[in-house]
Amino acid sequence: MNNDPRTEPLLEWNRLARENTENAIVSSMFEAAAKASEPIDTFSTWLLVAAAAVASFFIGNAEKLIPIIKQQGFVTCGVFLCLSCIFGLMSKIFALRCKVSSETGAAVRKTFSEHLAAYQIEEEKIQEGAVFWGIDIQTGIRLERVLKEFLAPMPWWVRWLSKRYFEKHAGNPQIGYIPHIKSLHTQGVHAFFQAMCFLGFLASGFIFASPI
Repeated sequence: MNNDPRTEPLLEWNRLARENTENAIVSSMFEAAAKASEPIDTFSTWLLVAAAAVASFFIGNAEKLIPIIKQQGFVTCGVFLCLSCIFGLMSKIFALRCKVSSETGAAVRKTFSEHLAAYQIEEEKIQEGAVFWGIDIQTGIRLERVLKEFLAPMPWWVRWLSKRYFEKHAGNPQIGYIPHIKSLHTQGVHAFFQAMCFLGFLASGFIFASPI
């Protein structure tokens, strides 16, 4: 029965329906995972503020601290604080990328859905007219032209990177979420190293201040 040519449209319909639903579920999972960026950003911000405050204290009281932790300890603690601040700034940059990507994506999806719904009404009327006149008209949104017009005023390197990205991920239904998830991952990695460097600063301070 499955080999009956009459059932092929139904089977194809079933395949597309399942595939579209599965893609939609994966997209919703990506959107949910992207929400982790905000608490990571909050943690990174507080740790960055703490590191900057401690660094200011260290610099302002260097003459009092060097006799306690020695010059080598002071330099070691300073290096850990600087690294923590650098990783914190990098984490903030990728958090900003996540936020921009999320808000831009949400706005595009909203307006795209509105325009697509309005076009579908027009498309049905056009197809009815084509059937009446017995002609074949190619309808549907030309995404290639949309992207070309959108990227036209951009700098050449943005157009090059965009073209390379679309060629690399052509056919991937989650292409819009890949940069967001990568930025989230990189943000988390930098926040982790930021915390580790701050802990390294604390450990170095105790070690060099120890009388042993």
